[in-house]
Amino acid sequence: MKKMGNKRMDLNNLTVFNMAKQNMDYLSLKEKVIAGNIANASTPNYLAKDVTKPSFLDNLKENKPLLELNKTNPKHLGELKSVAKNNQLKNMAVVYTPKPSDALTIDGNGVILEDQMNKASKASSEYKRMITIYNSYKKMLSTANTKING
Repeated sequence: MKKMGNKRMDLNNLTVFNMAKQNMDYLSLKEKVIAGNIANASTPNYLAKDVTKPSFLDNLKENKPLLELNKTNPKHLGELKSVAKNNQLKNMAVVYTPKPSDALTIDGNGVILEDQMNKASKASSEYKRMITIYNSYKKMLSTANTKING
């Protein structure tokens, strides 16, 4: 939390921070599932698992407005949207076992290490991107707060 004047501001109440946090939670779960797949690459009859990505935008559209804005131009946005109550997504990420599209090994294992390593690399890159976005907005708010209160 960041202190603003004599009030404390919780960054998770802001849409961009909440979406970044939820996306990082999803990516963290995805990395854990991929790590489990890699660890079981030689386990007989093990099939690789995957994670469904929650719909962040659909979740935002379904929430009631947090604040109505005064419009001075018809092209202005009409409202700010709040993030899901209690910081929870309506459509949570779900771990599932997809039907194998490639042939299984002789012992029935369905993990293809190359695919899992590519997925791990992609998830790691997306996670780093979310951290960059989160930190950029945090720095921007900090700069704005310094200029207002400074």
